[in-house]
Order: sequence, then structure tokens, then C-alpha cells
Amino acid sequence: MPCRRLGRVAGVPVEVHPSAAVPLVVLTSLFALGLLPVAAPGATAASYWFAGLGVALAFAASLLLHELAHAALARRYGVGTRRIVLWSFGGAAEQTAPLPHPRADAVVAAAGPLVNAAIGLVCWTVALVVAPFLPPTPLAALLWLGAANLVASVFALLPGAPLDGGRLLRALVWARTGDRDSADRTARRWGRALGTLLLSVGSAVVILFGQFVGVWFAVAGWGLWAPRTIGGPEPDPEALTS
Repeated sequence: MPCRRLGRVAGVPVEVHPSAAVPLVVLTSLFALGLLPVAAPGATAASYWFAGLGVALAFAASLLLHELAHAALARRYGVGTRRIVLWSFGGAAEQTAPLPHPRADAVVAAAGPLVNAAIGLVCWTVALVVAPFLPPTPLAALLWLGAANLVASVFALLPGAPLDGGRLLRALVWARTGDRDSADRTARRWGRALGTLLLSVGSAVVILFGQFVGVWFAVAGWGLWAPRTIGGPEPDPEALTS
């Protein structure tokens, strides 16, 4: 399915794939029906849905900032970004060329997760400062937005392509062997192995314990193991995926 152009940010075209609607709906529902009513009981259903949608949209914006960080650092090394695509598995910054050396590969890959970690810590800090002045529902929404960004940061650093952690693994192997192609194959093998592990664990959690969180693990695992089959844009070999 074709992507829809949203515009340009810092000179980089930003597009959204139709599959991006899936996590937006799922996250809004998860916050509105489950997390927010538990964290801030007693509010109206409308307020939970409004806050849930706000958290989901803010999280999508944080993923865009994640990809823009990749683009900004790549530009410092003389490599442009063809486009940024937001889709069901997060986002991808498609570079116009390979980065020149392992250090550049590592720095650019690390930029995105660091942005998410910073956003998460800022959200929690702000929540602590304004806690006496905010109603329970927006306060809970701010705390959950911080938690979502911290989880995204950790997940992105898992050592397997196409995640940022896979790029860091590739940079390490590249630096040690001097062979970028071999390092790339290593990162992709790790990505498939990690995907298999997450898919297996997620399926077991759902089947044995009936816990919905297992679905998230399974979907993430499938996205790592077979990224071409989950409805996203055509993968680019130089794309950094969150």
C-alpha cells in the first residue's frame, strides 16, 4: 500500500504508511480502556478516551523525533535521508548512502533511542513537578507517555537488525573485522534469532497464561523475523528502524 506524504521536517520528507493506524488505535484503546482507568479511577469515559488518544499521538510524535535524530546525525557525516516513514512497526529513516565508518554507524544508530530515553525522563520529571496541580487523568497520561518512551528506547537497543541495536552490533563487528557486509549479515542473523525468541515467548504467554502483553511480544518478534510480511513499506537496506 502506498504511503501518504505529511510534509517536510528539517528538509526531510515525512510519510505515513496506512499500517500506522493500527498501533494508534490499539494504544488509544489500551490507555482508554485499561491503563488510565486503573491509574486514575473515577473520571468519565470520554476523558479516558481523550487522554488515551493524546498519549498515542504524542508517542507517535516521539517516534518522529527519534527518526529525525537519526537524520540529523547522519547529515553530520555527509549522508542524507531520503525520507522518514511512520508505519506499524514504528518508523524508519531511509538514508541515501551507507555511513562512512563504524563510528558513524554507531553514533547515528544510538541517537534515536537516546531521544526516546530523554523524552521519557522529561515526562516523568515534569509529572513529578506538576503533580500537585494536575488532575489525575492527565497526570497518569503524562506518566504513561514517559513509560512508553523508555520502553521504546530499550526495545530499539535490542541487538538485532533492523532495530537500532542491530546497527550498533553491526558497527561493533564492522570495527573489529573491517568487513561491513559480513557485519550486516551478522546483525540480520541476530535479528531473526531475537524475533524467533520474542515470537515464541509471546505465544507462550498468551497460550499458557492468557496475558494480552504476550501479543505485543509476538508481534514484535514477527516484525523482526519477517519484516516484509507485516504490512509496512518496502524495506530499505540503509533504513534505521525504531
